[in-house]
This record gives sequence, structure tokens and C-alpha cells, in this order.
Amino acid sequence: MFKAQQTLNQVKQLQREMHDFSLAFLLGQEIGLFPENETAKAKAQAMHDASHLLDDVLKGKSVDEATARLKKTMVKEVEETKEEVKEDDES
Repeated sequence: MFKAQQTLNQVKQLQREMHDFSLAFLLGQEIGLFPENETAKAKAQAMHDASHLLDDVLKGKSVDEATARLKKTMVKEVEETKEEVKEDDES
């Protein structure tokens, strides 16, 4: 049982560090501390999303419940991008 608790604590620490690092990088890019780089931004966003998935599972949600929130967010982002492209095409 001690080994299981130790592993759980390590996963919780990993989740926090993934979240903090990815958020710091995204904010750093936003305010100009880091150069704009779409690939790096996408990787940081993916790490941020994964940290939220881990957090949801650690808080007792099923994997399906945890991924459902991410799917909704992704659909919303795709729709917003489509609208932006449509507006750009119209101007």
C-alpha cells in the first residue's frame, strides 16, 4: 500500500509540474518573454491539456468524463477557427 501511495503522490506532482510549466510557457509567449513559435505553443498547450486530464482522473472522474471536457474544448476551438477563417475570407 505504501508503494501505491508513493506512486500516486508522484503522479500528482507530475500533474502539477506539467500544468505549471506549460502555463508559464504559454503566458511567457503571450507577453513576449519567449519568441512566437507555433510548434512550441502547440506542444505547451497539449501538455497543459494533458495536465487537466490527469487532474480530473486524480479527482475521481472516469477517463471518459475527463476526455469529454477536452473534446468539448477542442470542438469549440475548431468552430472559432472556422469563424476567423470565414471572416478573413470575407474581408
